[in-house]
Amino acid sequence: MGGAGALYPGAAAGPAGPVPGPGAPGGGPRWALAPAIAVSETYSDNANLAPTNQQKSSFITSVTPSLGVIGNGRRVQLNGTVAVQALLYRGEFEQTQIYPRANLLGSVEAIEKFFYVEGSANVYQTYLSAFGPQPVGNIGQTNNRYTQQTYRVSPYITGRAPGQTTYFLRNDNVWTTLGNTPSGTPGLNGSYFDQWTGRIVGPVRTVSGTAEFFTTYTKFPNQPSIDTKLVRAILNYRPIPQELRLFADGGYEWNNYTFQQTQDAIYGAGFEWHPSLRTQLSGAAEHRFFGWSYLGTFNHRNPYSALTLSASRNVFTYPQQLLALPAGANVASLLDAVFTAKIPDPVERAAAVQEFMRQAGLPDTLQSSVTLYTQQAQLATQGTASFALIGLRSVLAFTTYYLKSQVVSGATGTPLPPVAGIINNNNNTQVGGAITYSYRLTLTTSVGATATHFWSQALPPLTTKSTTDVLQLFATTRFGTRTDGFAGASYSKFDSSAAASYNAATVVVGVAHRF
Repeated sequence: MGGAGALYPGAAAGPAGPVPGPGAPGGGPRWALAPAIAVSETYSDNANLAPTNQQKSSFITSVTPSLGVIGNGRRVQLNGTVAVQALLYRGEFEQTQIYPRANLLGSVEAIEKFFYVEGSANVYQTYLSAFGPQPVGNIGQTNNRYTQQTYRVSPYITGRAPGQTTYFLRNDNVWTTLGNTPSGTPGLNGSYFDQWTGRIVGPVRTVSGTAEFFTTYTKFPNQPSIDTKLVRAILNYRPIPQELRLFADGGYEWNNYTFQQTQDAIYGAGFEWHPSLRTQLSGAAEHRFFGWSYLGTFNHRNPYSALTLSASRNVFTYPQQLLALPAGANVASLLDAVFTAKIPDPVERAAAVQEFMRQAGLPDTLQSSVTLYTQQAQLATQGTASFALIGLRSVLAFTTYYLKSQVVSGATGTPLPPVAGIINNNNNTQVGGAITYSYRLTLTTSVGATATHFWSQALPPLTTKSTTDVLQLFATTRFGTRTDGFAGASYSKFDSSAAASYNAATVVVGVAHRF
């Protein structure tokens, strides 16, 4: 991206120009639908996730039809998957549950090389409290689970003015909806988030300048809006063109939060270093009304491994954080980075990654922190590390994370409104990690295991805490070119001072077919 603001979370959401899609020259337009279905039978000795002597066993039939969309034209792209998971519990515990899922990303080049519209839809299951149960794969009944729906429309323009100056203007509109929320839980509703990002970048020279602005507007029903406005100027210095950029910035910000209004000057500095196509390192720090914000990232890949590190500290609202953060460590993204040198074409590479993951039985994502619902701005301090290694017959993927969340109004000592306390406590620390390993026994059969550990701790003066440990064993085999069988077992242990502790064991067998 052109300006230094790209190094600050939310300061330059989205691409600074057209995303090089799989339909770009060399790949050619490609459109296809990929229907599939997965059917499995699970036995759980604790389907209601209850303490010992209260648990109920159940056989759980899961049916998940899905439709993959692969659309990569010259000026139109649409890629992703939509699915619906139906769960039928039979036995001591009986219930029927329906869980929709979607992960779609599309874009249109409305005016060639100038005006673009990007959109996305994400629907998935997540959790209300960091201190409640977080069972794997939606197996197990808990009032802590709900369905998060996020829809985004982002028009933007980008281009080049005389003198090699570039410009960029983008508007992100995000609507969120909470579905299947526990009955009797007050204050749970959707939100609207609007974000404007504008930037003018001078010609790429040894010394150059950038000017940018950034505004956000968050609105919850029956609540005052949360607003931020920020302007900054950046001075860039490139001692090694195309490899190293140093910069310093200064500007001003205006913030209107629920119980806090601030305005003040901002200033900071940072760098971007690209020693090779395989390695990227960047860092920035900026003084703002809450102290120092920062963002640091490191990415390195080679033909056999990929490593991603990141650390940040900044203020977010709930929908803004959903826009900025992924829902879990994406195993496919790590493998995509590893496969880049071998398969340059992004369409062929994406297909190869999915095929590789199916054969290895790898999960799509690993455990990550929970983005907690709150109607106030939060100060989030976080760090993540993800790593993948591919051997001749084995695959190893690992992730770890840290997230400290503090409600901004609460941090000032102002009493929180009632709606802020609906989810036990939004001032907390979440720490965890997961590791998955797969070994290929034959050309068609793999076995492996995934281990997960995470805990949550409320910030003082509260002492609420919870810990979760999960061990999963899995095996996959290929019955045909489009049909796979899978089996597995898991054991979960949950301890909490805010909810009932439990142990649960499951066994699963199933089949997946792609039409």
